[in-house]
This record gives sequence, structure tokens and C-alpha cells, in this order.
Amino acid sequence: MPAMSAPPLHATARPGWQAWVRRAVSFALLWVVLTGGAMDSWLIGVPIVLLAAWLSLTLWPNPPLSLLGVARFVPWFAYQSVAGATDVAIRAFQPRMPLYPGLVRHRLRLPEGACRVALANVISMLPGTLSADLDGDELVIHALDARTDLHRMVIDLEPRIAAVFGIRLQDAGQGGSAA
Repeated sequence: MPAMSAPPLHATARPGWQAWVRRAVSFALLWVVLTGGAMDSWLIGVPIVLLAAWLSLTLWPNPPLSLLGVARFVPWFAYQSVAGATDVAIRAFQPRMPLYPGLVRHRLRLPEGACRVALANVISMLPGTLSADLDGDELVIHALDARTDLHRMVIDLEPRIAAVFGIRLQDAGQGGSAA
């Protein structure tokens, strides 16, 4: 039986003009946001936008991201960040408010790779939580208050991350335990 070789890192087909337009428009919109829409910034902006589009198509020709998934994720993440930061601030200003730090293990439904890493990174960006380890199919989360339902948070977050990557969740492996 012949040895199986690894698939190529990048697709062999070159991106079409539609991909160029989508990337250029995306980077142009980002430029507008970053510069506040200043028209005099386009002298530098046009070459930067074109260079960014070319580099992104060269380095990442077929991104596994869903724009709709990202658009739905951003407001959710912003709300969660504000809510979590408020909770941490309240705890900081009320020293008598008890903390119950601890570790929780959660069995993941996301496939291995970028999806799981993105999930771990998002959890670490939410105040009061930190991804401590990705151990096989489990994520170990450190929390300021391990009494909170971290499993519910991850169960809510996994389909959002899956939507960002345009994939479906695996069926097996819900839940977890305290570490």
C-alpha cells in the first residue's frame, strides 16, 4: 500500500478577480474605519489596501472564515467583554466580594486545529476567564469564580466559533467537569 502524502498547504487554483475585489473592498473599509474616512489618507491608503489584498491572497488564498459568522460574532463578543469587564471591576472595587478561583475541564465539540485555538483565545479575552490548556478534546479553563456555569458559556460559544469558520459542530463530547 503506497504511503499517503500530506495535502498541499494552499490550493493550487489562483484566486479569481472576485476574490481580489472582495479583499480590496474589505481592506478599503478597514482603512476607512482606521482613518476616520479622511480623504487625504488615500494617497497612502490605496497602495496599502492593494498590498494587503495581494498579501492576503498570497498567504491565505482560501480563508475558512464566514463573513456572516464574523458579523454575528463581533456584537456578541463586544457585549460579553463589557459584561465580563463590569463583573471584574465590581470585584476589584469590592474587596469583600468573594472569589472562587478554580479550573474547569470542558469536552469540546469543535474540530481540532484553528477552531479550537480560536475558542481558547476568545475565552482568554473574556474577563474573569483564562484558557489554561488544550488537552486532547478538552479545554481547561481557569476562572475567577469557578461556581459560574462555564460549561454553558463554552456550549454557547462553540457554535458561534463554528459559524465564524463556516463549519458544523461535532455531535459527540458535550460537557465536562471541574478539574
